[in-house]
Amino acid sequence: MNHHLLFGNPVRLFVENQFKEIHDVDEALRFLDHWPVARRGPVYHCAINCCHAAIVSGLSVDDVEKSFESFARITGILADTTAPRTTMGKVEPKPLTK
Repeated sequence: MNHHLLFGNPVRLFVENQFKEIHDVDEALRFLDHWPVARRGPVYHCAINCCHAAIVSGLSVDDVEKSFESFARITGILADTTAPRTTMGKVEPKPLTK
């Protein structure tokens, strides 16, 4: 993990009934690389371009974090950690609704 590319706060996702945290630019890139090709629209491209710009040209990590969080919110996978729900005895966040 590149500590200079570490997010201020992890971006919390709820994907395929699993809670996931993205802690840095590298994890965001790996997540985006696995995003379905059919769902790669302008918001996806903005997020991935921001990740690459942070690595090569020094775009601020805060800007990448905001871009990735916006991608997650718009695609409906950003976890709402303020309203937990229980699943099989575990408390898990639910996705934010628009």
